[in-house]
Amino acid sequence: MASTGDRGRAGKPEAGGELTPEAARTSAEYVALLRRLKERSGLTYRQLEQRAAEQGEILARSTLADVLRRDALPRAEVVSALVRACGVPETAVSTWLAVRERLVVTGDAPREAERQGREGRGAGDGPGGRMRGASGGAVRRVVGGGGGRVFGGRAGAASLAAVASLGTVALLVVGVLVWLPRDGTASNGGGDGDSGRTTRTSEPSGTRAAEGGGAPVPPGPAPGLTRIRPVRAPDLCLTDGDVRVHSGESKVVAMQRPCEEAVPPKTYLLRADDGYYRIQWDHPRHGKGCLTLLSDSEFQHMFEPWDDCKVGGSSQLFRIERAEGTGKGTKGAWRLRPGRGEADVCVGMRGGPEEKGAVAVAEGCADATGAGGAGDAQLFLIGRDPTGRG
Repeated sequence: MASTGDRGRAGKPEAGGELTPEAARTSAEYVALLRRLKERSGLTYRQLEQRAAEQGEILARSTLADVLRRDALPRAEVVSALVRACGVPETAVSTWLAVRERLVVTGDAPREAERQGREGRGAGDGPGGRMRGASGGAVRRVVGGGGGRVFGGRAGAASLAAVASLGTVALLVVGVLVWLPRDGTASNGGGDGDSGRTTRTSEPSGTRAAEGGGAPVPPGPAPGLTRIRPVRAPDLCLTDGDVRVHSGESKVVAMQRPCEEAVPPKTYLLRADDGYYRIQWDHPRHGKGCLTLLSDSEFQHMFEPWDDCKVGGSSQLFRIERAEGTGKGTKGAWRLRPGRGEADVCVGMRGGPEEKGAVAVAEGCADATGAGGAGDAQLFLIGRDPTGRG
């Protein structure tokens, strides 16, 4: 692995020998290498947290201290943030993640393997594909885009500790959704036009154990057919749209469009275990898909509908909580927090308040002041359309 200036020193040959993650045969050996990497960096937990934040990642020092005290494999996003903060060059980060993946698969950490199979599977990596789309009648524009990192060198569902500010500008093409039908089992959800009937969708067995539990979730909005509208633009609804990035690749993701254009698909809130939700879209021709937080390079932190509502694990879960702001327009507003709330991350709209096609992204939570501040972009009105359209 080639060195890249000062950033290449971590994990390189020093007086104590070369740090080679490939040599790790067990979780304990792998974590021991992470401890040595931290020691060689000469950085404190606080400094590592700050450096990770500067690089657009979340690495809570309390979490890191706990991870390095134990011999269990840390989550992939923790490894990613830590090795980057320690100065490992980008070409070597994938090696650290690949070794972790190998240890998961080889059975040294069976509980991690179960979770990785649900959460880390990307497009084409086995069952549980995505609802796919292609642009049409596209409008070209520039908005804030993802930082462009793929964990472990592949596309997949994102873990929340990797979510941070999205400073890199990506060129996006926004168009009307065209879903391509695909074979496979659709997820369970509410029927068309029936707000009171939804099928309970529980997580696969063992998810709570694999995730390590979480804080109690307060009551949220009623499940069933609904609309999700940004507080700062109540005439717009969260729905589908096609986005294209610099590389030319496109995906169907969640974005805001005028409510009269937002159906189909219809939007449903599905109750999951422990008070969490899944957000499911239901299209009369193309079936059902649950919004899934992405880690796909330039699409990182966006939400894509996957036609398997279980394979995404916590990347398909949302904690929906009342906004704390008391300003004008915040009454009855909700915050959408992806995952199990283990990180201070919220769903926000990347773009102008009235901007058609502004993309929904996971980002650090801002104060919900209701006074036109950054927090307003993370506040939503959730409820049935009085006209009955969805």
